[in-house]
Amino acid sequence: MISILVVTHGAMARAIIESSEMLVGKSESLHFLALEPGDNIDVFARYVKSQVKALDDGDGVLILVDLLGGSPFNAVGRNMMELHAECLTGLNMSMLLTALDQREYCNLVQLKEVCLEAAASNIVDVRATLSDLEIDDE
Repeated sequence: MISILVVTHGAMARAIIESSEMLVGKSESLHFLALEPGDNIDVFARYVKSQVKALDDGDGVLILVDLLGGSPFNAVGRNMMELHAECLTGLNMSMLLTALDQREYCNLVQLKEVCLEAAASNIVDVRATLSDLEIDDE
């Protein structure tokens, strides 16, 4: 099974996993790493690398990161070429839930692609969407 590692600034990783559990229950092979204020980025990058290697059971690891260009992203990026992993930034609930739901049916690259699509398609302008619905209702 493809493992999932959520890597974020502070408490976001734990919180989004706990929130996902409210919807789909507890998931196996779902882990997180949180960069806390004062953490050494070099130490954190080594920890990311060791965690991904430990989580990879042969199917790879999908790493979901909060922010492009942030320190968690940089820690993952330092190690990507050495790991059997794929990484997406812009973590949102839709991305995580899709990863949890689809990882049994996809290989690692396919899973990355479906998560990318799900994350983007769930970012909408609510006012515009509601306005479109009102027009349709008339």
